[in-house]
Amino acid sequence: MNSLISSLDSANSRTRRNSPGGVPPAPAATDLRSTPQAPAEPAVAGTATASGWRYSSQLNEQLTAAQRALGFVDGLTGQLEQLKTDLSQQLAQRRIDREGLEAKIGRFATTLVQRYAQSGGSVDGKLRFHLAADARQDFTVRGMDLDSLRSGPVETLALFSGERGTAAMSFNVGGDVSEDEIMRRLSRALAPSGIRPSINDDGQLGFSVDEAAWPAIRDRLAVRGGGVRFPSGQPQRVKTEAEPERLATGEWQVNDHAHVRQTLQRVVNALSQLRQAHSAIASAINQARDAIDQLSRMGEQNWAQEFVADFNARLNQAGDYRSFHDVIPALLGVSRYRVVSLLAL
Repeated sequence: MNSLISSLDSANSRTRRNSPGGVPPAPAATDLRSTPQAPAEPAVAGTATASGWRYSSQLNEQLTAAQRALGFVDGLTGQLEQLKTDLSQQLAQRRIDREGLEAKIGRFATTLVQRYAQSGGSVDGKLRFHLAADARQDFTVRGMDLDSLRSGPVETLALFSGERGTAAMSFNVGGDVSEDEIMRRLSRALAPSGIRPSINDDGQLGFSVDEAAWPAIRDRLAVRGGGVRFPSGQPQRVKTEAEPERLATGEWQVNDHAHVRQTLQRVVNALSQLRQAHSAIASAINQARDAIDQLSRMGEQNWAQEFVADFNARLNQAGDYRSFHDVIPALLGVSRYRVVSLLAL
């Protein structure tokens, strides 16, 4: 399944950065505590075949990851709800307990730093949920922008990840090629390194890599050009810059009433983002449970036929790249074994 989701990410070279590899946020939930968080139950044997058990085992692993992500998000939400209450009360009373507020902000910031470990890699810095627990780090590379890569003289660029035993990742740029063509070349060249190119909502070129691999990419990524955009000769280290995380407490100040009021607004905004993340994760949990239930009640061929119909209906919708958001839920429960079943129809 994970490979299918990954292929969806690269199928459209213009995929925006707010969706690579992750389940897109759903509309905000009105009450975070309204979603049951019972532990995942193993699939009931019933009439399930041996292959059904194999698939439900994979789904249960995904449920475990989703519930871990949900626990992390709800833990953050609980901290912010209490902080919001304290900020509101102290504004109303015209009395500021600066040390107490700073301590709570500090605890929240500490939890944020532990995001990858506490969520098991299933929640990234943008609060996107990753079903395969493969949260990614978005970043930009100085000197690499779409305009310069598309236009100007033709040049061969070679990127080096710095990992021992890996070959250079070479691709041609320039010559007034289209944006889509540049993205295709980048995708093909960078695929072995796990780096994915993307275009963000501002139309700027960016990249992403598995969070666990980010420190090495940040410190070692180098490029060699032909003397046009980048120097020839020895590869030169490039300047990479991580995209900021969605929640950051650096500007949450409580020195006086004006700062407390500003921080309160930031906390309210952060709660809204956490509700969206909660809703997306809860939706994934429900879909995985439905898939487990289906596996316990229907044969493999019937499931495959239903999957093909549902997948085609979602994929053939009119619209732009956002239609791919609707395809991802259809892939819940798909494994290599199920792909074989589809091909056998």
